[in-house]
Amino acid sequence: MNHIRLALQRHAGYIKRYPAAIALICACCAIILVTSYQSHTLAHAIGYIAASWFCCLLTDIVLYAWPVVPKELPVKKPVRNELLTIIGCTLAGALFLCFRFFSDWEHLPGLVKICLIPLLLFTFQIPTALIYLFRYKYKPAELGLNLRYWYLPLILHIVWGGVTLWLAPEKSHWQDAYQEYGIAGMLFTGFISAALPEEFLRMLLQTRIGKATNSIGFGMFIATAIWSALHIPVGHGQSHEPVTLLGAIESTSYLVPLGIFWGYLTQRTKSLVPALGMHGLNLWGLQNF
Repeated sequence: MNHIRLALQRHAGYIKRYPAAIALICACCAIILVTSYQSHTLAHAIGYIAASWFCCLLTDIVLYAWPVVPKELPVKKPVRNELLTIIGCTLAGALFLCFRFFSDWEHLPGLVKICLIPLLLFTFQIPTALIYLFRYKYKPAELGLNLRYWYLPLILHIVWGGVTLWLAPEKSHWQDAYQEYGIAGMLFTGFISAALPEEFLRMLLQTRIGKATNSIGFGMFIATAIWSALHIPVGHGQSHEPVTLLGAIESTSYLVPLGIFWGYLTQRTKSLVPALGMHGLNLWGLQNF
């Protein structure tokens, strides 16, 4: 019970320490609730938001119950230089996504496609990783590649999956993914194509923005908002619906609770592994409405 009390006190303290970030997160949650009420999926939305927060709380309970001496994710170079590097790599990846999904890709001239293909590397953050490993001289462990709290996803998937199967079982796409990709394909797509580059980028953004603004909470929100916005081109490519400013704000807001949850895992454990375990096997679809 003491661990629960300490975790609740920590979360209550965030309201005083990071009021701007909390207000922005609440605004996104309000957008989710309003739009879900209009589409008659309010119970699903409440469950999604509640599960995101409860998984963060459960993470703290586990950390209090089985504490490990934390090793901070360092910022070794001037934060301005690192931010410029991360932002530049992110924009390069976003540029490719925009060309790929907002243009008539199939009918683009071959020379244009060849010129754009190198930008594909930035969508997987390969140049960013090379810069941090070989130019900035970070060790893999300093970039979150350690096994600290590797078992947390085993606990958190029970909560996340349970809420999904209770409130929105039709959103679970484990069976469809298995039939389409097989086990090896599911793991490659989930971990290598999506989770690793996205969680690596989020870690860099939230730690560096947090350092620059002296606010971990603000850094986490901005990193999550950027990550969420990067999904807009892909969503357009899947739905082929016009993208409006209001629609972009709504679609970005819908991913914020999930992104905050995954970012919080990395921030609290000082490891990418727990977030990778949740993201790579995120076939529940609780965030989809």
